[in-house]
Amino acid sequence: MTCPEPGRGIDASFVSELRRLCGDDAVVTEPLELLTYECDGLPHLRYTPPAVVLPSSAEGVQAAVRLCHRRDVPFVARGHGSGLSGGALPIPGGLVIGLARLNRVLGASRSNPA
Repeated sequence: MTCPEPGRGIDASFVSELRRLCGDDAVVTEPLELLTYECDGLPHLRYTPPAVVLPSSAEGVQAAVRLCHRRDVPFVARGHGSGLSGGALPIPGGLVIGLARLNRVLGASRSNPA
């Protein structure tokens, strides 16, 4: 997948669909709020994303990833952004999928129980 121009893949219709899928309160597009997501604990590398989604369920994450796939929009998953590796650095033109609202382990599957 090629990386689009910054913000090119994330337009008003993309944001509207994201809001429909994940809820209004899960989508961040305000410039000042987006600054929180421009880097992780490695602050000398920065890029402000055009949008961030904060789903509160695995289904919300799946819906956001599927939308990105359909629209050819790159994304990066972000935990709490405390890492020092640049792993949560936004991709130009891409969506940040913040996983901070996923705060419970609901179950685990074991293929080889002890």
